[in-house]
Amino acid sequence: MSRQRAALRLSLKALTGAAVLGALLALPAPTSAAAKEAAKPPAKAAAAKAHPAKSSGPATPACYNRAEYAAEQMMRLHTEMMIVGLTCRTVVPDKKPFDLYQDFSVKNRAMLSNSEASLISFYKRSGGGNATRQFDMFRTELANEISRRAATIGIPQYCANFVDRSVAAKDLTPDDLRTLTTDEKGAGLMHLASRPLCDVKTVSNPDPVFAVASATPAPAAPKATTAKAKPAKAAAPAKPKQKVAAAPAKQSVAVR
Repeated sequence: MSRQRAALRLSLKALTGAAVLGALLALPAPTSAAAKEAAKPPAKAAAAKAHPAKSSGPATPACYNRAEYAAEQMMRLHTEMMIVGLTCRTVVPDKKPFDLYQDFSVKNRAMLSNSEASLISFYKRSGGGNATRQFDMFRTELANEISRRAATIGIPQYCANFVDRSVAAKDLTPDDLRTLTTDEKGAGLMHLASRPLCDVKTVSNPDPVFAVASATPAPAAPKATTAKAKPAKAAAPAKPKQKVAAAPAKQSVAVR
């Protein structure tokens, strides 16, 4: 519950501070000789870099169970409403988008707390470090992802579409939210998720065969051959036809 209250106290000042930090990290490194010398890693660090130690802990699980999958959908919805509230409160102040986010958070604090606990439990299964810190990193990256999408769409267009979604989300009942986060067919949308469901297997089947009306086949092109074509033999000249002399006409004999 204390973590939920802390999330509700998230302010624009905190996000602005994060943006300033990101801008500072993006500045080019100094190029002076002293700075280059100071930037050189010590010998031990260089050796460790050349031979990194193998991680003994297991990797983060590759898939979600049903509760974890629904928890991420809830976190995505809540984080989207937070970004809409902070981004659009000066663009459409009459709709009070940040108030919509706060009202949603108070109304659904139990479901949000359960979703947070499910994802922290997911990170605990990996055994790779502080699960709460991993959840916070996931939530931060999720907010950055949504902010980048808003910038790509364009802030006026983004606010024109997503503030109305926040209005609709605030009025959802717990049953509506369960359908939205767990039942893709019932919700009528496709979920985004960082990991798939463990109990859903993807099978690749051969393409179905469809009967297609056959058209008259085009004549096949002659195959190209690599062998040299043999020259055609010249035809023998035709023998000239002999002219047949005409038979002399019979002379008539006069009878006296």
